[in-house]
Amino acid sequence: MPIADRIDDTALPLTPEQRLAQSRLALLDALIPPPPPPQRSRGTGSGQGVAARSASVLRKLPWLDMGRNMARRWWQRHPLHAAGQLAHPLLQGYASRHPAKLVAGAAAAGSVLALTRPWRLLSGTALLALLLRTSDVADLITTLAMSRPEPDSPPRKEMP
Repeated sequence: MPIADRIDDTALPLTPEQRLAQSRLALLDALIPPPPPPQRSRGTGSGQGVAARSASVLRKLPWLDMGRNMARRWWQRHPLHAAGQLAHPLLQGYASRHPAKLVAGAAAAGSVLALTRPWRLLSGTALLALLLRTSDVADLITTLAMSRPEPDSPPRKEMP
């Protein structure tokens, strides 16, 4: 039960001292950290604890959010994203009518890709060129430049 709820709210005209006490208790409620979640036994929930700790560590990295935004922007400009956006309505209707056939087709396509390995026909440089086109690199540099805060510099003095 929060501390601020302990004050009787039935008295309509509050004195200034009562209002001050009520606001102080409300501030204390806001400042007190919430209690930690109950601990599970060590045998069952240890994997979740590690995942939660690693997620909190990842949130503290300042460049991770920028990298995520850059990857999202790169993917939104990629031609395969456009093809996926066009195919989505068609596949959605087919998946609702024939989900097993869609899963079987995806498995067959994945096995054909794994067996034929078409990426081995291209050199590493060609794959890199396909992934990072010139416009994407320019956009990447622009994104990096825009996300970096400008240092505080003293105002320029103009010549008379």
